[in-house]
Amino acid sequence: MQLLIVNSAEPEVTEFAENIAQIVQSEQVDYELINYQNCLTQDFSNYNGILISGSPQGDDIVEHHQPFFQWIKTFDKPVFGICAGHHITGLMHGSEYLRSKEPESGDCEVEIIQDDPIFAGLGKTFTTRQMHNDSVTLPSGFIHLAKSTVCFNQAMKYRNKPMYTFQFHPEYLNPKLIQNFIDICKRQVR
Repeated sequence: MQLLIVNSAEPEVTEFAENIAQIVQSEQVDYELINYQNCLTQDFSNYNGILISGSPQGDDIVEHHQPFFQWIKTFDKPVFGICAGHHITGLMHGSEYLRSKEPESGDCEVEIIQDDPIFAGLGKTFTTRQMHNDSVTLPSGFIHLAKSTVCFNQAMKYRNKPMYTFQFHPEYLNPKLIQNFIDICKRQVR
């Protein structure tokens, strides 16, 4: 099995993607790590799943990055988007971009509102690491999975394929979510 990690931050900012890579590596799964700018020439067919990192708080990247993420619309294997990956995926599917309307920073509680295998082993509420000024509304065709007291769309899943995105940063406090995603990818391979 082979996963792809896409760093949605600028090339010199690798913290978010490297934290994801450490979790994937601890699960003894092969992966490749690329910067978003390489998505235009990347062959995605060799990967069993793709994880999209966040980017630094305050980066205004969503509109700029959309041309690099057109593959999201056609990739039919599991996808796991975090923060900027959540925003980009939402906008590619018709979300409204909410600028500075639901900001969160630090450790915050998130409530699961829809059971899903991605949450296996987690309680109904759990503490997450938040680092966002902006957020997105729930786009058509997506299932609302989790919320917080400040941000309505903390997690969502595309109705017709295993595409999950999260407003929070599970690579800090919730590695179980990434491990669950890896399990979902493995089940798709079998």
